Amino acid sequence: MKNSFTLIELIFVIVIIGLLASVAIPKFTNLATHAKEANIKSVITTVQSSIDNIHGQWIINDTYSWKPEHGSCGLNSQGYPDSLDDNSSDEKQLFKCVLKNPVPSCGDKHSGCWEEYDSGKYQYKYSEDKKLKVEYNASNGDIVCLDGDGVTKEECEKTIY
Repeated sequence: MKNSFTLIELIFVIVIIGLLASVAIPKFTNLATHAKEANIKSVITTVQSSIDNIHGQWIINDTYSWKPEHGSCGLNSQGYPDSLDDNSSDEKQLFKCVLKNPVPSCGDKHSGCWEEYDSGKYQYKYSEDKKLKVEYNASNGDIVCLDGDGVTKEECEKTIY
């Protein structure tokens, strides 16, 4: 009658666990990078959808008067928001004019956050030397990629589209 495992059985189990770990660990190494890219894509897609929704309402209703929940923003002659922020002194929240729940800006954080660096231009800070940059074009309602610090326009487009 056998009451325990033999040494060979234990070694065999350890080898199998080692093989499984060697396959699983590389899958999780880029998890933080994938999470940041998903965050970027989510924010840009949500903002673009909101812009398209506002424009669609303007097309359907000639007398459409847009009143955002935060700030005071208007529509231009093409029916797109003049800006994504109301340019108030409160720079703690971004995309106030088009989102019900604005995105917190960087504040004291140095990475993993959004900030406005020029009127209508935004950047996602991966780190101090790596920034993905986008610009809002009010004439056609598009958000387009720019060459950033450490992130090319092509890399930006690959991330957000």
